[in-house]
Amino acid sequence: MKLPKPIKPFKTLEEEAHFWDTHDLSPLYKNPKSPLSKLPLIETEKKETLVIRLQKTLKQKLSKAAQSRGLNPSTLARMWLAEKLQTNP
Repeated sequence: MKLPKPIKPFKTLEEEAHFWDTHDLSPLYKNPKSPLSKLPLIETEKKETLVIRLQKTLKQKLSKAAQSRGLNPSTLARMWLAEKLQTNP
């Protein structure tokens, strides 16, 4: 298996996290030399909003977990929600 081309460094950790959160990496498995700029988005722009009220301690735990992964809390919550719905529709 050929290795993909080296990735140009991102300016910030948030920029890198956003890129990997929003792009489909499957083309890299088929063709490791696929340019990152040509990777398709996982989904289109988010157009819906859901407000969820949380206890302060739960929000703090979510923020801490997100920070340790280089994400913002809403991104991590959205990822966890999507994972849960995929396993238990």
